[in-house]
Amino acid sequence: MITPRWWSQPFPPTGAIASEGIRNQLGRPPVDPLTVFVRETAQNSWDARLGDRPTSFRLELTTVAPTHRPNWERLLSPPANREPDLGIGKLVRTPNLRLLSVVDRGTKGLGGPTRADELADDRRDWVSFVLNVGEKRDTHQGGGTYGYGKAVLYRLSKVGTVLVYTRTLEPGAGLESRLIGIALRESFHGRETASDEARPFTGRHWWGDVRQEPDHVEPLRGPEADTVARSLGLQPFADDESGTTLTVLDPDLDDFETVEEAAQHLATTIAWQLWPIMLPERGDNRLVPEVRASGVTFPVPDPADTYPLELFVEAYRAQRDGAGEVLECKSPKRKLGSFAVKDDFVVPMAPGSASLAAECAGVPGDPHHICLMRSPELVVRYLEQTETGSVNRAYAGVFRAADDLDEIFAASEPPTHDHWVHEQLTGHDKTFVRVTFRRIKEQLASYRTSVAAAVRPESGVALGAASNFLGGIVAAAFARPDATFPGGGGGRGAESGGGSGSGSGRPSPTPRDKVRVTELTEPTVDEREDRIVLTQRFSVTGPGPVLLRARLSVGLGERGREDDAPVGAARPEVLFWTSATGLRRTETETCVVDSPSEVELVVLPVSDTITDIAVTGTRAEEVATS
Repeated sequence: MITPRWWSQPFPPTGAIASEGIRNQLGRPPVDPLTVFVRETAQNSWDARLGDRPTSFRLELTTVAPTHRPNWERLLSPPANREPDLGIGKLVRTPNLRLLSVVDRGTKGLGGPTRADELADDRRDWVSFVLNVGEKRDTHQGGGTYGYGKAVLYRLSKVGTVLVYTRTLEPGAGLESRLIGIALRESFHGRETASDEARPFTGRHWWGDVRQEPDHVEPLRGPEADTVARSLGLQPFADDESGTTLTVLDPDLDDFETVEEAAQHLATTIAWQLWPIMLPERGDNRLVPEVRASGVTFPVPDPADTYPLELFVEAYRAQRDGAGEVLECKSPKRKLGSFAVKDDFVVPMAPGSASLAAECAGVPGDPHHICLMRSPELVVRYLEQTETGSVNRAYAGVFRAADDLDEIFAASEPPTHDHWVHEQLTGHDKTFVRVTFRRIKEQLASYRTSVAAAVRPESGVALGAASNFLGGIVAAAFARPDATFPGGGGGRGAESGGGSGSGSGRPSPTPRDKVRVTELTEPTVDEREDRIVLTQRFSVTGPGPVLLRARLSVGLGERGREDDAPVGAARPEVLFWTSATGLRRTETETCVVDSPSEVELVVLPVSDTITDIAVTGTRAEEVATS
């Protein structure tokens, strides 16, 4: 059996990239390292998908089991007199060596030649990931290059070391397993043996089969790779399975108090960064993610059922299905991509209540953002845009670049693949990217003015006086016209006989012997008795007298309404009713009026919430006899 050992790369006469150069590709972006880790590793796995089955993507936090510790120490410890000390010898002797593994299955693995100086007929996955740095993208409509993704792995490891265990289909040989270790440390001057002269080394090290060629490292292959991988406790492959397991030694999780916290963050980060390729309607062409820590599974949130990601999902589906807008550049004329936006009325998120993953994604509260993506349909960026002017109104959009411009948008991305920077381009390419952002802003222009338009000038209330209440009150003016409420009433054409809801259109014609309640105005911010209130006027027709009933609730936008307030929670109240005859009923949700007549309802809302109003009418005689 082959005993793997470490080999350090000396600088060749023609020069080579030093380890510092590889790490500098990543730099020190002001984002969470685990967010970058999820984005980059998932991108590599997604680019390697087979496409005829879902791609499994699992992140697993473990510690080396006691039964495997002797093998780690025996196989990975460098010789005692080795220059330099890689820090690995001490690490593999620690009782609780922590590992962070990326396990993908349903992918093609790392195939092709294992030497960088060999020509490849079709694939260079192994050379690109294990040996070379910064090769051009060779996956059509792929996510990027391998250099940046590798730098992420090395930087996350406190000892800059990763194990690569892969299985791939080799032409004429069937499935072949490969195992190698890679370390990225500091460049140094040293000796390979005590009798050698000192020379410069790049700081790049490989662990594998160095028996035959002293200037090159081959991976362990076939059954030997599988045997050593099992002895280290790495995730084995099924007989007919291909894919890759990347294992980061001693990951830096110092920002988290517990491993469980780190695992939960990873699960939420997956949802925020990978949701477009997780959707079930993609069938076999989708990513199936999972997070485990110490044998416990941490569920990845369902993006279609998680606020505010659900808004982005709705917008994505709308642009995908042709229900959005096509954004174009006029000179030169070119389709830039498809765009859609979805909005909702929300109870504002409390400051600091967003998950760390959402904050790292750039959405620390209720969204006013556009998710940018291109052909791989991975999240590029959540682009912050104009706020709506109401704390109760949020929106989320998706822009997907046109496929025939994919190379242009990819070229505009920095190494982090997290933005489109038109300054990196020239000519028409620069124009296309720059105009894209302009068109997005144009599409969102209405959001800044819509709320202000709902506050009627005749209300007589200074905006400053209403500032603490404005968001919650005004949102009621945008209640959905198709909303329905328990017990009848509210919504377009509601009859009880008769009813009206906030924001509804004119009801459909009703028989003359039915009570009909029609809104005459939308809810309006006003000031009554030194209080900020919401007022709305209705007309009442049909046989009278009529019993009116106001149903008030805290609205939850498209997610419904909160008819039963939590214990101790405030709820909207009827302050009073007024009519042309001087009717005034204080603090009661019902009143009796003549018909026909007009009536005004004055409501005291709960600040910082949405107030939903529905008014229904019933013949007072019917109520009395029922």
